[in-house]
Amino acid sequence: MDDASQTQPDIPREHASLEKALTPAIRAGAIMFASGGEIDKVRRAIASMLRGHSLEHIHILVAHNALMVTVVHHGEVMTQVQSIDGHGVDFNKIAAVYRLAKKAHRGNYPPDALRGKVEAIRRLGRVYPRTLAAACAALACGAFAVIFGGGVAAFLVTALAAFLGAWTRFLLAGMRFNVVLVFGLSSFVATYAALVLSEFLPDRQYAEMAAVLFLIPGVPLIDAFEEIIRGYFTVGLTRAVMGLMMILALSAGMTLALVVKGLW
Repeated sequence: MDDASQTQPDIPREHASLEKALTPAIRAGAIMFASGGEIDKVRRAIASMLRGHSLEHIHILVAHNALMVTVVHHGEVMTQVQSIDGHGVDFNKIAAVYRLAKKAHRGNYPPDALRGKVEAIRRLGRVYPRTLAAACAALACGAFAVIFGGGVAAFLVTALAAFLGAWTRFLLAGMRFNVVLVFGLSSFVATYAALVLSEFLPDRQYAEMAAVLFLIPGVPLIDAFEEIIRGYFTVGLTRAVMGLMMILALSAGMTLALVVKGLW
């Protein structure tokens, strides 16, 4: 009798359990890396989630847009690849994955429960509303204007210009615009607003300088430096290039605002 269902072997139980263990671990690693997590911490989080499964070998390869994990258990080899669609900064998700990895390492979760926890982290929303985040960025930029030597008027002008720029950034990012374009347009809005609002201020230069400081890509550049120091040159250089492109976009937006205002 020619019956494909009889000739095709069933999936071994160990293979299925290996897949159940590997899938949430690699997804958690992808969430952490896409949220701005440093590569060494991503590797440790993945390894912690897999350590309770008595694996002989765990190999983790991290690229800028993909994760690949290979595990060996009782001679069974399994490899999974997880794409990373976009990069941003979300410390809330990084912390959640880190805490989950520590609990998983102690064996607190079976694979199915771990998968549910990872999906819950993936769906996490913003801790603070955009308006509040933009207001905090505005206050920080206004404080920088005072540190640079500006007065109360420079603080208020800088804060208002930075708020408009930050709101533009959140709006465009929510519409999934390219990150370089988001930085350029946000920089233009903040700088142009600072130029217009500070036109009659004696210390206008402080407002013009400080209004765009919320756009400095600190996390990508710090991650890049740390990864290059640790020997992850490919990922580190890719992140460094992205950080430099953001700075170039920021500079281009400022230059365009000066040209439009007729100051350059």
